[in-house]
Amino acid sequence: MVNGAFDPRLGEPGLEEFERLVERWGLKGVKLYTAEWKGASRGYKLSDPWARRYLEKCAELGVRNIHVHKGPTIWPLNRDAFDVADIDDAATNFPELNFIVEHCGLPRLEDFCWIGVQEPNVYGGLAVAMPFIFTRPRYFAQVLGELLYWLGEDRLLWASDYAIWHPKWLVEQFVDFAIPEDMVSEYGQLTPDTKRKILGLNAARLYNLDVPAPVSVSSDAHPGLEVSERPEVAPVP
Repeated sequence: MVNGAFDPRLGEPGLEEFERLVERWGLKGVKLYTAEWKGASRGYKLSDPWARRYLEKCAELGVRNIHVHKGPTIWPLNRDAFDVADIDDAATNFPELNFIVEHCGLPRLEDFCWIGVQEPNVYGGLAVAMPFIFTRPRYFAQVLGELLYWLGEDRLLWASDYAIWHPKWLVEQFVDFAIPEDMVSEYGQLTPDTKRKILGLNAARLYNLDVPAPVSVSSDAHPGLEVSERPEVAPVP
């Protein structure tokens, strides 16, 4: 399975090329960088007219999953171009598409949560947030707790910044992670089912992937699904 990309600043020629890519590779999603520089342009918004044309094409071609980088500013890119406000516009105008906000809008977590709570087709990707599980576990608990409160466990997707390091250590730490006791009254506990959903079941649902029964959520939480124990982390070859 492969995802693609588009840049609405390419206009009509880019739209035609995107259509060819979808036909060739059977794309089910795209990854967008709204702050990417191009010529004199230092970014775009999903609310721009050409961006809407491309999103219309995604809906037409069945490219349902729109991953959008909305995280910390990378120098020398502009902070404003990573702002999450345009997600609200896009999600409202294209309810048939799923908008996965990578890096969950950090450092604009509150803005993102308020958008996500009113737009059911908005999801949070946990790259950038996830490594705080090691360096600042209480901050990680706060970020995850806010996301679970506002968006819920069915709209959070595992992401690990895999290009920077092998993700095995993050998987293991997340499987073992618990909300600190003094924060449980506000954020609740992380259940095995919540972790299974974040680690892969939510993404599998978005991409219509078959999931083996042993890694499904418990039948008590969701009737008809298999009961399973804590999933084992596969060793690195």
